Order: sequence, then C-alpha cells, then structure tokens
Amino acid sequence: MKRIIAALLATFALIATATPAPATADTVDTTAVVLKIVDGDTIDIRDDVRGRLRIRILGIDTPETKKPGYSIGCWGPQANQFAIDNLLNQRVAFITDPTQDTTGRYGRTLAYLVTEDGWNYSVEAARAGTAKAYIYDNNPVQKYAEIAAAEQEAKTADRGLWGPPCNGDTESTPLSAPKSAPGTPARGASVYYPNCKAARAAGAAPLYVGQPGYRSGLDGDGDGVACEG
Repeated sequence: MKRIIAALLATFALIATATPAPATADTVDTTAVVLKIVDGDTIDIRDDVRGRLRIRILGIDTPETKKPGYSIGCWGPQANQFAIDNLLNQRVAFITDPTQDTTGRYGRTLAYLVTEDGWNYSVEAARAGTAKAYIYDNNPVQKYAEIAAAEQEAKTADRGLWGPPCNGDTESTPLSAPKSAPGTPARGASVYYPNCKAARAAGAAPLYVGQPGYRSGLDGDGDGVACEG
C-alpha cells in the first residue's frame, strides 16, 4: 500500500509540474483620465497630480489628420476613431520609457497609455492596423519588439491601413494654396476673424497654424487647429 501511495503522489507531482499556471493579466495603477483624442497618436489627459498633459504616444505613428497644409492620410479618421472608442473618458496610466526623452520637441509628454487591465494602446493600435510601429532618431522604444509583432499580425491579415484602400500607404501630401475669390485678401495678406462664426461665414474654418486668419485666441484647446468644432 505504501508503494501505491508513493507512486500516486509522484504522479500528482509530475502533473502539477507539467501543467502551467493559468496566465493572469498584469494590472496597473491608473492615475489619469483621457480628456481628448487629438489624433491617433496624440492624446490629452488629466493626471491626478500633474493636471492636464498632452501625450505623444510612444512607439507608434498614425496617419495625419490635422497637419497644417497637408491632406488627411489614408486611414487617419479610422485611427482617430479607434482611439476614441478605446481611450476617451477612460482611466489610464501614462508610462514613460527610460530609453526615450520624457518630453518631445513640441512640448508633449512622451509615454505609453495603458488601461487598468494592462491593455497597452501602442501595441493594440498596431495590432488593429490603425498605427505603424515607429522608431524616432534610430532609438527604438523598449516595447518595440512587441509593437512590431502586433504590426506584423495586422499586415498578415491585411487589417486596417494594411488592406484596401490604403495598402500601407498613409502619406499625407501638401495641399495647394486655394485661389483667392474676388475681393478677398490674397494668401499671405493680413486676415483677421473676430470669432469663429466669422471664419465659418467666410468659408475659412477650420484654421490651421500658419494659415491666414489663425490666431491662438480662436484655438481654445491649443492643438493648432482653430474653429474646428
């Protein structure tokens, strides 16, 4: 009997060793709420301690939708919508990367955005085909391998920007300057709109930084686009 019991115990020990423990998602402490989606890779948050911050998401690049003087990139609106659907009004953690600067050249905070259950926006946007893996200045982020693997998954499935009609081509192109209507100032001439209602009445809205008529007083959220609503 002792031999039988010993054999059973040895068998149970072998089974326990060979069976992996069920995977559990890593949770994170969320310290901020998402206030606004500027575009697919730029998000406004309000941190519990630091207040309002503009985050440039690390490790990805999404098609342009608001670059002054340029067309909207293919799949840009869909990338914005993916961010809206998954992040807007959500509690998140913003996590910097020790291999990267903490602030970019436009004053934006460089970070990943991660939800409480460990869902990393950079990785999942690449997996959804709404963003491309991105390396700035030949310095890949720590999460680059994971982001690139998710991107490859989207490519293989022709998902999002990797399928029709974009087929991976999301480049924006410069817009030609519109011809001035009779009686209106030529491009580059002084233009002043007292309010957004006047800009809309003139058919000029939205106004982008660098365009005639743009001024910070009309750009309430400071994102470089005035009278956008």
